[in-house]
Amino acid sequence: MFYVPAYDDEILLNAFEFIVFPVPLRDLARFDDYGKQMRHRRDACEAAIKNGLNLCKRELVGVVERRIESRKSHEPLLLPPGNFHIGGQRIKHAFTELIRGTRAWENAMPEGINAETFDRKRLPQFLDHQETQVIYKDTRGVVFPSCRAYEAHGGTEFDHSAKVKVLQDILQSTYRFGASLPPGFHHDAQFEEGRDFNATAFECSREGYIYVTATHANIYPNDYIRPGN
Repeated sequence: MFYVPAYDDEILLNAFEFIVFPVPLRDLARFDDYGKQMRHRRDACEAAIKNGLNLCKRELVGVVERRIESRKSHEPLLLPPGNFHIGGQRIKHAFTELIRGTRAWENAMPEGINAETFDRKRLPQFLDHQETQVIYKDTRGVVFPSCRAYEAHGGTEFDHSAKVKVLQDILQSTYRFGASLPPGFHHDAQFEEGRDFNATAFECSREGYIYVTATHANIYPNDYIRPGN
């Protein structure tokens, strides 16, 4: 998403949140010697767009898109923004810094939060015998493995007649930072060693705060929560 920075551009960025890969065309916000903003000059617009496309090629296609499309459990850019806890915050805060350009894509996670290696003993309801995966665990102890390709389910069909809030919800489950997600992609959030959730609090994008008592919870990219059995 190319945009010209302005005093009120937070309205635009908040509307698209983590759906798009935002590219601020800062040169077009400047004024020339005659007091005319550069966005009104064709040559400046062409140069800014060319630079923006080069940035997209280098960072979106070269880095972010490849990472999102990996669907790996050790990819922090895939984590649910409102439900992965980092101390008193959510990873949503770090994601906001990414799209504002105050955090580098290579440093998506704050200090001290690292993926861990899990085996069947640690995740008996998810991993097979002899299988290991590198997965992120939040500060509550909730583990967030990405679903396997054949486990993706519950995708939402795109409805062009839907209201803005519904469209935002659909797009948030379909795209992450400008890269596409497969229908039904989610994380199978769970505790270690087969422990069930016991009235564990989650923030559902549709139902608000809910308390899950179940073996696990499917958490979609838009933070929609579907408790397991």
